[in-house]
Amino acid sequence: MDLRQLQYFCRIAESGSFREAAARANVAQSALSRHVRALEEELGVVLMERHARGIRLTVQGEKLKRRADLILNEVEETRAEMTANKTSPRGTVTIGATITTSRLLYARLAEAADTRFPGINLQMTEGSSYYLLEGMDTGRLDLAIIVTEANRDSLASEELVTEKVYLVGSPRLPDIPPSTSSISDLVDRPMVLFTKPSGGRTQLENVATASNVPINVRFEASSPDVVKDFVRRGLAYAILPYSSIFTEVENGELIASEFTGFELTRTFIRRTDRPTTPAADAITAQIREEFQSMTDEGIFGPRG
Repeated sequence: MDLRQLQYFCRIAESGSFREAAARANVAQSALSRHVRALEEELGVVLMERHARGIRLTVQGEKLKRRADLILNEVEETRAEMTANKTSPRGTVTIGATITTSRLLYARLAEAADTRFPGINLQMTEGSSYYLLEGMDTGRLDLAIIVTEANRDSLASEELVTEKVYLVGSPRLPDIPPSTSSISDLVDRPMVLFTKPSGGRTQLENVATASNVPINVRFEASSPDVVKDFVRRGLAYAILPYSSIFTEVENGELIASEFTGFELTRTFIRRTDRPTTPAADAITAQIREEFQSMTDEGIFGPRG
């Protein structure tokens, strides 16, 4: 019995199938089968039973899973203690964020981390909340910042900031409501929305469905800059958070009306089913600090 066998066994047990576990571990399904078979032969017990929808642990398999979790957690904690310390953490931390959040956070986070934690190598990626949650599930990401709920027992959610969203248009089409707007103001307006599965778009569509208001989705784009360019040219209207538009509104490039119906919450996601490293803990604290600073600076809207 070795650690790799235990790791593969736990992946299969948690995934519920050899096929999904093989995809997550990036190894051949036949290799996983060989490891489990060797483990069963060594222990002299049957650990898993296959069925139409995947696998089911036997009583002996359940016992081994509990033991293996303890062993693997202990190994990870030992590795973290031996390779890093709290005052000078070392290692790689992989972070994922939605596109707007990454543009607000990443450069200032990297600058602060480079000064305070030179032993930490930051790897940063961006994408939709759905993509980032998948990265947390598979272990590809250590930390993530999303704009939707994370309904996972293995993940902890922490609200970082909530900001208002706005109906945004071009000065060429000055028919934006002057004070506030609501879902009824979207009737017959051509809209440019983020491509699915975007957390903000999902929230907007939920509000529209509840109010029985059809949305005229004229264009779709994955980049906030592209969305704003469509709006700037008078091709469509958009729903965007304050942090995405405040500069263009101040410059007179866009006009905006506060949208009532929902707000955008940026949520910090961490794993709870495995020990964290000192490096990840240090970056977690720095992310909280950067969001507090951005809030104080008014990047997410006026305070109070």
